[in-house]
Amino acid sequence: MDSIEEKVYQKIFDAAIKMIEKRRKIDPTFSIEDLERLLRTEYEVEGNDQFGRGKVFEIELAASIAAHEYVLSKWKNEKNT
Repeated sequence: MDSIEEKVYQKIFDAAIKMIEKRRKIDPTFSIEDLERLLRTEYEVEGNDQFGRGKVFEIELAASIAAHEYVLSKWKNEKNT
């Protein structure tokens, strides 16, 4: 059985992908550059841990970053084919 951490990660990862893909479909102005900007923001949040975060937030942030990277890679590959 998966650990609670794995379940949280997968839930956030799947939700983030769904949200990004939905935005791609409904917002014709949403671009790869916009997604790259969002990803940079996620990395900034990851780096700004002055006061400590809980384990759950760290897992959620890691899953969100991974989802943004996944969709970005997929989108760039679509453009190159």
